Amino acid sequence: MDLYYIGAIIATGIVTGIIAILVTRSSANKKITKYKNLATAIRETSEKLSAVQSELEIAQQQFDHINHETTELQELKANSDQLQVTLDTNSELLDKVTAELDEKETALESLDEKLHGLMAKLDLYSRIDEFVEQGMFEIPAYLHETTSQFAAEEIKRLRERQKEMIKNQTAIPFPEDIEISGNSSHDKKILAGQIKLMLTAFNIECDFLIAKVSPGNFPRILEQIENKAAALEKSAATLHCGFNLEYVKLKYNECKLQYQFKLKKQEEQEEQKRIREQIREEQRAIKEYEQAVAKAEKEERMYREMLEKARKELERVSEAERIEAQARIALLEQQLAEAEENGKRAKSMAEQTRRGHVYIISNIGSFGEGVYKIGLTRRLEPMDRVKELGDASVPFPFDVHAIIYAEDAPNLETSLHHRFTRNRVNAVNLRKEFFRVPLENIRNAVDELTEGKADFTMTALADEYYESRRLQGRDKAVA
Repeated sequence: MDLYYIGAIIATGIVTGIIAILVTRSSANKKITKYKNLATAIRETSEKLSAVQSELEIAQQQFDHINHETTELQELKANSDQLQVTLDTNSELLDKVTAELDEKETALESLDEKLHGLMAKLDLYSRIDEFVEQGMFEIPAYLHETTSQFAAEEIKRLRERQKEMIKNQTAIPFPEDIEISGNSSHDKKILAGQIKLMLTAFNIECDFLIAKVSPGNFPRILEQIENKAAALEKSAATLHCGFNLEYVKLKYNECKLQYQFKLKKQEEQEEQKRIREQIREEQRAIKEYEQAVAKAEKEERMYREMLEKARKELERVSEAERIEAQARIALLEQQLAEAEENGKRAKSMAEQTRRGHVYIISNIGSFGEGVYKIGLTRRLEPMDRVKELGDASVPFPFDVHAIIYAEDAPNLETSLHHRFTRNRVNAVNLRKEFFRVPLENIRNAVDELTEGKADFTMTALADEYYESRRLQGRDKAVA
């Protein structure tokens, strides 16, 4: 029941009580005659009045208290609409917070799954310091020079396998029941310290050796890695512990990857050198073409002027001098035609940059018999390139076996190089275009590629070389 109605009932009861008292009092006046005397009646009536007044005061206090409480209830009732609006707003906010909480719980579950996945790797990462103490760095110093993505990823993969072996204590197997000092706990510490020392020395030494690997020292570096492992095993022979062969093989593979990268890098550098040399050769060729065109144009103008002058003089000469003048005119016409032809050829070569000459030359005095250089030149005069090669870099001049003009000279040269790639004298530096192969095989290949249009000289004169041998033999005989 509402407190407001309860208060009203109580108030009604109090008023009823007061009326009852007044009625009782009136009745008492009527019955006063029953008392012995007036004083007794007054005394008894006063006592009853006091009691009634006390009850009235108590009732008044209760009324005031109830009236105060009902006043607050009336105020609450007046504010009930506002409270309802606030309640509705808070309910909507609660629903929104509940939805966000559900989303957060879903995200938390997802993160919890990821956390469980990462926890599996936590032990490995927490031991990075221990790996570093044993010379197993996260990224070796030499890897910073390895720009090839493939080589870098493969080396990292090998390092992870090595770290896994160190973690599982399989990099250096050791006997668990070995006795050193009689104290098993102390013996384990000694053995663990020796294994850590061996791994530290071996890993750091291998990083140092692998950083120095090159195409020329690869076998020697592998041998040094093996020798280092053997030396460390020998130092711990009394403890009966040695390197796991699989761990050493991982170091071999790591060295092999770095060697392949260095080899590829050298090939790229050589290719860049070849391209730069080709550019220089083309620039020299273009310069020669331009000079040849200018020279041909100059000669053509000169012969035209001389021919025009000779024809004018022919009209003024006598009959006896006419024959000589006509012969001179014919010679000038021939020279003019040759100058025009040279100009056309120079212009054509300058316009077609793939045109050029492939040459096959040898130098018995410098490289021995059966060694031939297959090269390319775009020079207008290919013999200038051959003479240039034999100027100062070798003790004897080259002998020319064939100079082949081709519309696509680079393609012809490349085809011949691919044909005899297994016969290269230098299998590493592809700019060294020397091949140890019978000249007959080269001629057959050229005939096949040019449909037999090339001329070959099968004999190497080597005049200076044989003359030098003869002179040296004569000098010895005289001595």
